[in-house]
Order: sequence, then C-alpha cells, then structure tokens
Amino acid sequence: MTIPLQTITTFRAVFSPFSPLSRPCRILLNLLQNPTTAPANSATHIDIKVTQLPRNSTQLPEMTVGFKGGKEVKLEVGKRKMKIGDVIDEISRVGRLIEREESLKG
Repeated sequence: MTIPLQTITTFRAVFSPFSPLSRPCRILLNLLQNPTTAPANSATHIDIKVTQLPRNSTQLPEMTVGFKGGKEVKLEVGKRKMKIGDVIDEISRVGRLIEREESLKG
C-alpha cells in the first residue's frame, strides 16, 4: 500500500531509536524524508519534527501525522504495539478519505 504524500503536511514523532517498539517510527520517518518532501517550496513538502528519547527512557513511542484540512491522526505505536504495515494502512486510509473529499469538492 502506498502513502499519499500529497495529503500529509506534518509529521511529529517521539521515540527512542534503540527501542524495538520504535521500529515503525524509524521506518516511516525514512519513508517520509526524501528529496521530494524536503524543499519548503515543494508541493509535497512535509514539516517533520522528531524528538529522540534517551536509551533508558520508559516512554512509549508515538507519532502524529497532520493532513491537509487540519485533520491529525495520533498513533500510539508503542501502546498499541503497531507494526509498520498497521501504521501505513492507517495513514493511507485517512489520506484516501481526504483525497476523496478534495475530488468531490472539485
């Protein structure tokens, strides 16, 4: 399943890079940080902010994805023990809804 990058405006993540539960956060960050989303004047620019926790932190990883129109999805990756496929499915579902709303508006 693909991620609709044109509908994502912001990405916020809080995770410890050493925790196995943070794997979906690291992979999604890697998918979102690419040359087409980096320049601020790009149509698919994504504002990315990452907070890295210390190695011995007990805080569970979480991420917030902001979409066009102000919709935000907060994913508690560690609490729900989500895998990368679950995260991509959730983001893609919301992205498709936003694309559908935009196409209906004309």
